[in-house]
Amino acid sequence: MKVLIVDDIEEYLDTMEGFLEDEYNVFKAKNLIEAKKILQEESIDIAIVDIRLDENDPSNKDGLELLKWIKEQTPNLPVIVISAYREFDYAVEAINLGAKYFIKKPIDPNKLLEIIQEFGQ
Repeated sequence: MKVLIVDDIEEYLDTMEGFLEDEYNVFKAKNLIEAKKILQEESIDIAIVDIRLDENDPSNKDGLELLKWIKEQTPNLPVIVISAYREFDYAVEAINLGAKYFIKKPIDPNKLLEIIQEFGQ
């Protein structure tokens, strides 16, 4: 399975890649543009997308924009939305836009693996 991880924080990208790379082919993107490019070039099986892709801009919700774009391009691609922010509205908006799961950071690696394995069956 090919898994795309989209997060603007390198530490999160590397950490998630570290606990997924033994079982999955992992692709990483730091922003909306990189993510779209990977999605257009690769046959991704599941995407893990952070809501805010610019931590310096509190109004940034590029991850939700990416989710909308993914659902327009490939409606059946499962998307897991992640966020360090506890805003309930973000979780509701992500689910309403088609996200399969919303996970708060810090992410439990075992829980993430369990969710990804659901889609691999």
